[in-house]
Amino acid sequence: MQLPNHKKRLLIISIWENRWSLGAGAGVSDDVHFIEGLTKNGWELHFLAPEGAEEYNAEFHGVVTHIYPNFFRRTAHRSNAFKRLYWPFEFNRVVAPRALQVARDTRPGLILGHTHYTARTTNRCRCKLGIPSAVKLFGVMHLVRTDWPRRKYVFKNWEQLRALRYDQDAWIVLDDGTRGDEILAANGVPAEKIHFLPNGLNVEWRDLKFDRSEVRFRYGMNNDAVVVLFLARMVASKRPQDVVRAVARVHKNTEGEIQFVFAGHGPERVPCEELAKQLGVDNIVSFLGAVPHADVPAVMHASDVFVTTSDITNMALPTCEALICGVPVVAYDVGDTAKVVIPDETGVLVEDGNPNRLADALAALINDPKRRARLAQNARKYSRENFTGWDDRIRMEMEIIEGLIDASGTGP
Repeated sequence: MQLPNHKKRLLIISIWENRWSLGAGAGVSDDVHFIEGLTKNGWELHFLAPEGAEEYNAEFHGVVTHIYPNFFRRTAHRSNAFKRLYWPFEFNRVVAPRALQVARDTRPGLILGHTHYTARTTNRCRCKLGIPSAVKLFGVMHLVRTDWPRRKYVFKNWEQLRALRYDQDAWIVLDDGTRGDEILAANGVPAEKIHFLPNGLNVEWRDLKFDRSEVRFRYGMNNDAVVVLFLARMVASKRPQDVVRAVARVHKNTEGEIQFVFAGHGPERVPCEELAKQLGVDNIVSFLGAVPHADVPAVMHASDVFVTTSDITNMALPTCEALICGVPVVAYDVGDTAKVVIPDETGVLVEDGNPNRLADALAALINDPKRRARLAQNARKYSRENFTGWDDRIRMEMEIIEGLIDASGTGP
């Protein structure tokens, strides 16, 4: 489907003053690929975003930025309990009327909200102006933890559960391993309104070639060691301390040299360094800090095993990137991780939250180079057959948006 140019205008309601990334060049966000893909195809994008976004968006041709007061930044120092209550309230108080004004002025073909924060505002614009609306969810976070007791589940997720009550023409959900399609359907969203899309990936990484010894030297990896890589933001939800706790048990149960490499930055880095010293394993553990995204494939190719321990899903981008680079994965079995970390095919799954089981799985894989080689070959094959490149993913999303605008008959 190809819309005429006069209908190719979007209003995107965002909660970010910049396009989300890991910092220090560590990753290009979904949003950047989206902007570049749509503007290249003749779309005019209007972002309604917090103060500060106008400076970032200035680098994109075909993007107009409208701003609202940045209460996120102003209250970032407050407690999580405060922000969980205040931010949704303030968003609806401040952003909803501004969104109505911008939508009246720009007359977009579609209003697209980013994250559950925007659901009430997009619904209000839809009802008052007759412009179709959609909400894009980049995963559904702790909504995937249906194993929790009901009271805990509702307490942890009440903002998102409430957001799903606001009707939209479509919900675009990215498959990050949190089972977004199942969760939305279970909470009353009609199946025909759910568009479940794969995450975009740098699938071309599988064909890159590196001098393994040179990369290991550059990043302080022992050339003769079996290298286990943890690459993620160093935050509590990623549970890097579980990996550090596993190191001593792995060291005790393996032969030959091993090295654990932590790539990423965040508040958990210092506690992890201190824990490694307390456990007496700091000599076989190294911390790289944030690795520029352009260097990630080199670090992956120089590693022998990838380990991941997030508390909601271990099907996130780094896991998939490891598989693309032919690195077998050992992961906590949570969310939809088993979709890509297939037991004894592309990696090993262990009981969620159990560092001892994690250590045993790592030790077994380290001690079996033939098994590692087989899993590595399978990982490359799986990624080639199942993962989606960025150009294809953005095309899928663009087709959904075009279909919604065409079906509604709206447009400038």
